[in-house]
Amino acid sequence: MASTRKARVPMREQTRLINECRQSGMSDADWCRENDIAVSTFYNWVSRCRKAAANQIPAANYGHPPVPRPKQDVVPIDIVPDYISERHTASQMQKIVP
Repeated sequence: MASTRKARVPMREQTRLINECRQSGMSDADWCRENDIAVSTFYNWVSRCRKAAANQIPAANYGHPPVPRPKQDVVPIDIVPDYISERHTASQMQKIVP
């Protein structure tokens, strides 16, 4: 038994069918059964149409160009524990602070 494949439905037609389904007041599954469309196919159309629509949305610029961030220098620091006082000698500090 040979399987017959249905012709590919253009995206414009997919969008029209999705809108028709959503405006029908029926559940997606009921509408798909009534219109001889597999529910999985219908949801694939919905996914593809959403992705296509999202790709058409331009990035927001809020009416002004983006401000470049200044480069921050990385500066090494030595952290000395609070318990070291000025009374400690350099040799004592080397034992305490590696």
